[in-house]
Amino acid sequence: MNTSVMLVVVSYAIGAVPVAWLVGRMRGGVDLRELGSGNVGASNVWQSVSKALVVPVGFAQIAQGLAGIELAKLAGASIGVQVLCGLAAIAAHDWNPWLRFKGGRGIGPAIGFMLALAPRDALPAFIVVAVASVPFGQIPLGVGAGLVVAPVAAYAGGQPGAVVAGCVAMTLLVLAKRLFANGPPDHGLPGVWRNRLLFDRDIRDRDAWVRRGLDRGHTTNF
Repeated sequence: MNTSVMLVVVSYAIGAVPVAWLVGRMRGGVDLRELGSGNVGASNVWQSVSKALVVPVGFAQIAQGLAGIELAKLAGASIGVQVLCGLAAIAAHDWNPWLRFKGGRGIGPAIGFMLALAPRDALPAFIVVAVASVPFGQIPLGVGAGLVVAPVAAYAGGQPGAVVAGCVAMTLLVLAKRLFANGPPDHGLPGVWRNRLLFDRDIRDRDAWVRRGLDRGHTTNF
């Protein structure tokens, strides 16, 4: 196995560590796939397990997207290999091989990807657009818009073509996971595909979506 392939495989293995799922099992004895949004990520840890743990989980997932790229840099790998390492971590997080190819949305690893490869353009653009949505209570919409803006910012910032293409692929991976989620949609729900793409849920009622299963004897720890 040559060095480039090994780096991508290692990055995939790092991204495949189901941090949020492990926290759910160890802290609350729950399977995040069966609670709240069903997302195996920091947002569902916040809703379903512990608000106090969302920060360390979030940072761990960012580190998962960052680690493989930094290893590739240390190994002197090309920018193209660095990009593939970051994308491998995002894909492993989104479709986790240890969780029957269910997983999170890839936001944490995507932030790590941008932090490693486009910290002066794509990442600030993503953060500004995402944060701007907070006062309106439309964070998933803002995060999605930020992901769309990120490749444009990378291009405008003069990033190499491989990084710009990587940002495009990053955005497509995360949006694809929104659409396919962790299971097929209920086609009886009105606008389910639109809701998944824009709001990262099958229905417009956010509270009803994130609280699914949480009233059956499980409470969130603080």
